[in-house]
Amino acid sequence: MVDFGLQIEPQFGFTYEQVRELAVQCRPHGFSSIWASDHFMLNRDDVDRNCLDCWTLLTALAADVKDIRIGSLVTCMSYRHPAVMAKIAASVDLISGGRLEFGIGAGWKDIEYEAYGIPFPTPGERVDRFLEGIQIIKGLWTQPRTTFKGRYYSVEDAVAAPKPVQSPHPPILIGGSKPRMLRAMARYADTVNMLGTRNPEEYSALLEKLEQYCEEEGSSFDRIRKTNMMTFVVGEDEADVERLLARVSAADGMSPDEYREKRARAFIGTAAGAVELVRRYAEIGVTQIQTTFPFSEELRSMKIFADQIIPHV
Repeated sequence: MVDFGLQIEPQFGFTYEQVRELAVQCRPHGFSSIWASDHFMLNRDDVDRNCLDCWTLLTALAADVKDIRIGSLVTCMSYRHPAVMAKIAASVDLISGGRLEFGIGAGWKDIEYEAYGIPFPTPGERVDRFLEGIQIIKGLWTQPRTTFKGRYYSVEDAVAAPKPVQSPHPPILIGGSKPRMLRAMARYADTVNMLGTRNPEEYSALLEKLEQYCEEEGSSFDRIRKTNMMTFVVGEDEADVERLLARVSAADGMSPDEYREKRARAFIGTAAGAVELVRRYAEIGVTQIQTTFPFSEELRSMKIFADQIIPHV
């Protein structure tokens, strides 16, 4: 059984009112959750394009929309000290009544680090920081007091109240695909998202590696929920797909062929093709798809999912 979440990329230019309306429409269209990425801007040239802060956005949605789960996909460990991040996330879990999905990763978008004056270390150091930070976060969520002394992060006899509503803590989703992040998933994740995979075959290969790491770490592979974030440019039929593709590629300043090439990880096709693809992911153990749609095409795309895709998977 596969369920669906709606992934919002705030850096595309959303207003809060737009995101709130999409969140309200999730449940009627068969979507059980809404997710937000954690970015500060789309690129350096978009000086007037909105980019709502991930955690401020999730806090508002937690208060305004009561019937769906909310999550970060994924928040960046190095954008906030992990002790501060633990406090923020616990507060959002409390405000939402226990509906937070805590997605987190090591960070990657170098232009944001540079623009905001945040040090951008090597990939290896970013993962080192991630591994220290996740231990601090879990400690603050589950222990009366937490002391941790790492190379990059330390806390001393730290208290953190309130604790999250969910016990022992909100589900931790770790996103990534490199070996050290897969091993982190085996140690710490309740949910995983193999960010960047292009098809079920690539995803399945990573699951095989994850299962090996789980065996080595003495953790249960079966307890981990497998999810996949994908962009869908989906139409009712081939003619509808071509019309939609012409609109969304023009909005991005590209030809349809350029769009297909640059969005190689996206699904571009009919509702029937999307059903077949989702079924293939389900066969390898994926139980949730977080869908991203072209900006301003969200409600139209959600309706196609509600009418022609979700009932058939």
